[in-house]
Amino acid sequence: MSVLTYKCPSCGAPLVYDGNKQELTCGNCGNSFTPDVVREVAEIENQDAGFERMEWDVKDDSFSAGEAARTKAYSCSSCGSQLMTDETTVATNCAFCGSPSILEVQFTDETRPQTIVPFLVTKDKATQMFKDYFKGKRLLPNLFLKGNQIDEIRQMYVPYWMFACQADARLTYNATQVSTSRSGNYMITRTRHFLVRRAGTLSFSELPVDASSKMNNDITESIEPYALKDGIPFSPETLSGALANRADQTPEQCVERANARVTNTTADVFRSTVQGYTTVVPRNTSIRVVNGSSIPVLLPVWLITTVKGQKTYTFAINGQTGELTTDIPYSKAKFHKWLWGLTALIGAGSFVVLYVLGSMGVLR
Repeated sequence: MSVLTYKCPSCGAPLVYDGNKQELTCGNCGNSFTPDVVREVAEIENQDAGFERMEWDVKDDSFSAGEAARTKAYSCSSCGSQLMTDETTVATNCAFCGSPSILEVQFTDETRPQTIVPFLVTKDKATQMFKDYFKGKRLLPNLFLKGNQIDEIRQMYVPYWMFACQADARLTYNATQVSTSRSGNYMITRTRHFLVRRAGTLSFSELPVDASSKMNNDITESIEPYALKDGIPFSPETLSGALANRADQTPEQCVERANARVTNTTADVFRSTVQGYTTVVPRNTSIRVVNGSSIPVLLPVWLITTVKGQKTYTFAINGQTGELTTDIPYSKAKFHKWLWGLTALIGAGSFVVLYVLGSMGVLR
């Protein structure tokens, strides 16, 4: 299986797609080219040199039948090395020469993205964000006080399904209004009970659901949202220099999470309209999804790992907005120490205030 590697028309070095310029740039000679120019040059070179197809029938007895079905072999167009990937990899770098390699054939008709959101956060910026994260965070474990180094940084396009729909909703609530009044020596509490009903329609668009089983959903949801309006039509050139997988989860497999997000948002929006009650308890929620649809897209993520105490910690950065999340925990011991210190400080301050008021004769 052959792959696409986009080379500089000037010097032949590999090109990398620059999301800010929306051009392919050469790190060797510094020139930049639009995707159309690169495509035209590539077509001319292919016409002149001929396009050679190499079909590989790789058999390895060490692979099980299941592993072989999920493993693909391809040949790097720069150095000719034969490399192995899984069936969902669509963009990678050659392990031997480092050239960006794009395996467009790995896309299926259903998973070929309609839109790709380019990286606006550079590698230097992502690296600086990693370094800045540790500054001024007093509740981090002592392990992270110094010597924080990046073990690996990956520029990845993560596959998503972007869902859109209308949600017709009917919700009811049990609500109360409580009032008190005095009658002689008695305080009378009056509780009125209401059945509150709300109905209406919400429109959802660009509702993202991570379509890769390899990515942790908690991580991808923590760095949302993305602005799809800044996306561009997908073409293989836009993957150059990054890693990418195609969707290995179908829309049907992701629809449960999409429904959960629609339900939660609908419940929050309608609940905000129920005002003027002492208590409000949801009684029933019925939602009907109308005109539901989904499209495949690729969204930019920087994945950074650091190793501490033989354990790997992950940083994820939204490649468009710079939103950051990590699985580094806070120190419970430091938190409790800080909490007790704060409590003692408040107690001491209260004592001083009471002492001063007593000295002034305000308190007797």
